[in-house]
Amino acid sequence: MVPTDKNEMRKQMFAEMEEKLFKDSKPEDSSFYYHSSEDRIVLSHALFWVMTQNIKGKMAKQKFLLLLRQYQEEMLEAYLTLSPDFNDLLHYCNVIYDMLPTILMSSTFRNDKDARRLSAIALVACGYGGDMPESLCNELLDDIDFYYNKVKCRKIERMLPA
Repeated sequence: MVPTDKNEMRKQMFAEMEEKLFKDSKPEDSSFYYHSSEDRIVLSHALFWVMTQNIKGKMAKQKFLLLLRQYQEEMLEAYLTLSPDFNDLLHYCNVIYDMLPTILMSSTFRNDKDARRLSAIALVACGYGGDMPESLCNELLDDIDFYYNKVKCRKIERMLPA
């Protein structure tokens, strides 16, 4: 497949997912609706991405989580390199993130301890990224960089409990 065909297929798939997701809801129901800027949304994704690096149990192998983490890493890379794909990748991350509560409340994960932990991580990452002081937000965003050609968020990692 030609990469543009892949991108078109991806856009169509995410458009369908978004249509199903927001069919019975309002835009205010989005996890990032009340974030004051795009940078805050990027930071929330970075927080989630770092916080879920060491997640264990059967959640660590779930395709939806692996896909979200992959898109978040690609989005952070695009953010750092000012790639034209950044907006699309951020949008895909937002759609998958907004689907997390629905997935985690499904009968498969409803009583799973790891699913509850992942749900708490998602809530904290989104809330803290949107509400932290502006100076700390800028400091954490400025710290995101490459380390051996991989995205690295050292200050966020240091904020986590050992």
